[in-house]
Amino acid sequence: MRDVAFVALSILALTGCKTTADIAEPMGKFFNGALSSPGIVSMTEFASHVPDPADAIVMVYNHGTDWGGLHQECEPDSMPGFLKRWANLGVAGRDVVVFYLCTQEYENHAAMGKSRSIENEAVLERLAAAGVPRRNIFLIGHSGGASAVLMTGARAPGAFNSVIASGPGYGFAWLEAQGEDSPYLDAEYSKWKTALTSPSDLSAYVLLYEGDIYSPPGDAAFLAQYEGAIVEVVRDGDGDGRLCRNDPEPHFFWWSRCFSRDYRGDLEGYVVDRLENRDWPG
Repeated sequence: MRDVAFVALSILALTGCKTTADIAEPMGKFFNGALSSPGIVSMTEFASHVPDPADAIVMVYNHGTDWGGLHQECEPDSMPGFLKRWANLGVAGRDVVVFYLCTQEYENHAAMGKSRSIENEAVLERLAAAGVPRRNIFLIGHSGGASAVLMTGARAPGAFNSVIASGPGYGFAWLEAQGEDSPYLDAEYSKWKTALTSPSDLSAYVLLYEGDIYSPPGDAAFLAQYEGAIVEVVRDGDGDGRLCRNDPEPHFFWWSRCFSRDYRGDLEGYVVDRLENRDWPG
């Protein structure tokens, strides 16, 4: 594991300072009922899958990643079931389009999440140019993808509505348990946390999972200090190490039937509330 981390950091060190103009054309899959794209396409095909940009709710989904972006896989059809449901049935009578972003970015280890955040900002620019109101745009992510969308919320709080983040982090606790050097990981964690400690506005719903070995709730508990952030820890009610019976490790809870049963309604309520009541940074 130490060798993999070293190789990852060697590659990441070569990543220069980027702007949205330096980002490759974003790629991914559009989910929008019968108008879903057949596979991975570029954002230039947006109009083909969104007939009314001014009215649609657009969700940009950021998948998880292995250490710094190495070995990450883009698997749009593995997207959580509740998002597929929204793309097929909408939310509160509104059409929902989910763009599953297939990230093309390695992370800059000076600030984990920054490279993917810039990629997200490029997506936001294209959505705005296509006529999507910023109030109608939500960024959603899991694990490393959750960290990326939270950082986008810190860097560009007025460019979209709100964040929905599941299990944010980069596996610092897991890497340490695998024998990585603790002081080194403490420094990396500190960089990650520092990048998220002073957003001018952070409208976010953050889900953390008790027993998550990759993203322990304590690693992201600091997000609760922000007035605009809702931070909820999903508890292991019976102490069996699982949040949903017969389902996998807690880090992957939001793929479970229990999540859809117990939390989808809360997220739908959050989306509706943010559409109606979001206060924008001055």
